[in-house]
Amino acid sequence: MAKDYPSFGKPEVTGTFDAATEQCVKNFQKQFSLTADGLVGKATWYKISYIYVSVKDLAELTSEGETATGTESSGSWPGVVLKRGSTGSEVEQVQFWLSELAQFNSALPALTVDGNFGAATERAVKIFQQEQGLTADGVVGQATWEALYSAWLDMQSDLGGTAWPGIVLRRGDTGMEVRLVQFWLRLAAENYSALAAVSVDGNFGASTQRAVTGFQSLFGLTADGLVGRATWNKLNEVALAVANEIVEPNVAPGQFTTTVREGNRGTTVRAVQYYLRRLSAYYSDIPSVTVDGVFGSATTKAVKAWQARAGLTVDGVVGRLTWNSLYAAVENLAESGPVVRAASLPAPTSTLQPGDTGASVLRLDRLLLFLGQWLPEINFLGSTAPSDVYSNDLEITVRSAQRYFGLPETGQVTAADWNVFLKAAQSLSEVNPAAAAPEPDGIWPASALTLGSSGPAVLQVQRWLNLIASVDQGYSFVPETGDFDDATQNALENYQLTAGLPTLGVVDAATWESLRTAAEALCSTCQQAKEG
Repeated sequence: MAKDYPSFGKPEVTGTFDAATEQCVKNFQKQFSLTADGLVGKATWYKISYIYVSVKDLAELTSEGETATGTESSGSWPGVVLKRGSTGSEVEQVQFWLSELAQFNSALPALTVDGNFGAATERAVKIFQQEQGLTADGVVGQATWEALYSAWLDMQSDLGGTAWPGIVLRRGDTGMEVRLVQFWLRLAAENYSALAAVSVDGNFGASTQRAVTGFQSLFGLTADGLVGRATWNKLNEVALAVANEIVEPNVAPGQFTTTVREGNRGTTVRAVQYYLRRLSAYYSDIPSVTVDGVFGSATTKAVKAWQARAGLTVDGVVGRLTWNSLYAAVENLAESGPVVRAASLPAPTSTLQPGDTGASVLRLDRLLLFLGQWLPEINFLGSTAPSDVYSNDLEITVRSAQRYFGLPETGQVTAADWNVFLKAAQSLSEVNPAAAAPEPDGIWPASALTLGSSGPAVLQVQRWLNLIASVDQGYSFVPETGDFDDATQNALENYQLTAGLPTLGVVDAATWESLRTAAEALCSTCQQAKEG
């Protein structure tokens, strides 16, 4: 982030929270109106994550290629065995993955990413191989390469994202959200000749307003120069399409141009693969494909899987009907809300139980680790390093989670258990501590509220809690400050418990709607009493 915000400073990546790191944290907190105490609590953590993902999501899908047999090669193994003495960009990639994993796994040593496969790199590779149950020879062949890539992907729990912030941006506004809009406008201008580039300075001035109006006119939106939900989402879509090279110059995302089939190459093929890859995150029967612009047998297989699901002719050819179906499905998923990769996975196909191994167990492990960071009642005993083994410690954690959510305490995870855990994680991971005002008043702000949040949306919640407390002595009054403090959290948890909601201490969409409905019912009762 320091590339975009040089005022933060750039601490050395050592794994030690030193004075330089503390100062960078304070600078970050000042920039985003957080308490500048140099401490990384939940509010600061999730704001850092939000900004990071806002930048990282762009151009996130790199070309990985298909092998000669048409199967996906995870992380695009270069086909060369790497070992001590090797040099080059492939070694840099291995060192990068290991250095990233080392931030979450104290067993792995810190590495310098210099492209030289020396003793330190060999030692780190051996430790990783031992943990993964691979032959610990310090040599990176295809199995180790793909295991590194897979472990790195599983580590990427992108919490937050680029969801609409809940407010309409207009001329005169400033801040990170404006900066992101300007960044998207610049990307769009690179591909559409009718659009003008703007400066990315965080100030919504006359030039930004003109650029927004031009963008709206080009893409069939109301040309009012305001960035509401529809304009925000279209900007995000177009920017991702340009960054990921899935649209031709001056062609709108989703616009059908030509039929493609196995053997074809080009931008249209990349777009098909991009849409399939997005859909595979939601539907377990859709295999993931790489986005490389080459229509191989793996892409054909994924197209046929989608056609079967969508009730289309299963021929593996992407004509107008299949194209429109793919694009419409991706758009519907995008409109359903932000996707959190760590908690957007399909339920396991069978009950998970002690002794099981595999990707589903690994995801369960990460899911419960995430929940345990919020809910102390969930007794997470496992290592913070990813594990795909259903151990005795994981069983104890599962039982504590089942107990907390009122599920049968079996120590085994059914699809129903999984969905309860997943829903709670999704509610918690929607949190954006800088949640903005509801617009219009009383409408869900599209960001969950938690300890450290502030603003009109928090004030609205406090007023609802106090209205409920005024007619029921079982509830507590809270100061109407607009700041989500401990008193507000305690009162909220009490309300959630009584209302039969998960007692997360976080205002998600379900809690917001429950509070609003309860408050409206009380207001109606009070009005009827007055009229009587």
